[in-house]
Amino acid sequence: MAKKVTDGKLEVDFTYSGRRYRGFIPVATLASLLTGTLPGEEDANLGKAGPVLFDRFVDDIYLPRHSKPNKKPSAYESDLCSVRALKSFFVDKFLHGISKAMREDFKQRRLNGLLSASGSPCSNNTVNRELSCLSQILEYGVQVDFLKGNPVEGLKRLPIVHRSMFWLNKAQFDEKFLPASSKYQDGAYRGLFEFAAYTGGRLNEVLPAHKDDINWERGEIRLLTLKRRTTEKVYRYISFKEIGPRLEGVLRGLKPHPETGYFFTKRNGQPCNDDHIEHVFGIVRAEAKLSQYRFHDLRHTYAMHRAMTHITFRQLQIELGHSSPQSIQTYLDQAVRFEPQQSLFFQQC
Repeated sequence: MAKKVTDGKLEVDFTYSGRRYRGFIPVATLASLLTGTLPGEEDANLGKAGPVLFDRFVDDIYLPRHSKPNKKPSAYESDLCSVRALKSFFVDKFLHGISKAMREDFKQRRLNGLLSASGSPCSNNTVNRELSCLSQILEYGVQVDFLKGNPVEGLKRLPIVHRSMFWLNKAQFDEKFLPASSKYQDGAYRGLFEFAAYTGGRLNEVLPAHKDDINWERGEIRLLTLKRRTTEKVYRYISFKEIGPRLEGVLRGLKPHPETGYFFTKRNGQPCNDDHIEHVFGIVRAEAKLSQYRFHDLRHTYAMHRAMTHITFRQLQIELGHSSPQSIQTYLDQAVRFEPQQSLFFQQC
């Protein structure tokens, strides 16, 4: 029985050839069902539970019954992001009709930016994450008997480029990024971007920066360290005398809010929102023709340029607030290819 029409789709609940069809079905798909063109060869992977549309399976079964109960909050949030991208392509497809060819079509469209609202191509890492989510969805479809097998199991992933290798060299930073930062709203956000690049702070660590975090007598700045998957709050201390005149110059140029003391604030004196700063960074990077970079890559920029100055493993780990030794070693291994003179912090080498 058809209940209502929404955006060219019928909400249906009926039985055909002993199988129950329910959910939102495009009019064209329903016509195929009623004329007998489906089921056919597309039914080869149909499980005993019967047909279900991809979006209905994901929203009603995969996310609430499998992803949310069994994954950490950050992994579940990642699934939600991946599902939004997958729906843009598979929304009107039956779960059992998904094939290797469809997966490859989705992959190419994402890489070419055809499924992106902004039209920007997606990175290999992003597409790999989405393809992995698709495979997990189909694998769960097998477990709950909607599918006989996972049609995309074992397919190769795209080559992975580690995000830590996305960083700005001295010429990119000084000749492209900083001028673009100065141009946008008369440089209102340049201090924020420089602060992030010269301290290695994550976005949610930089925004709460307060005038009381700077100790001019000791020549150091206190930076809040916020780690994912924990409520722990710790601070790390960075000597701006050791980092060099770039950081000290930025700190002396910052103006705290007269009432709250925060540096990077909204009109009410509270720290800016993450999303707003990400938006501004996107505008600046486009102006600088550095569209492949994101705000977090300013942290990678700091790490690489500090590593070029031949600081110790332990010192870099303290400055970044990193618990993973592998991440620190990655920066140090890459930095040996560069001379100290190529570092933003060369003055103090």
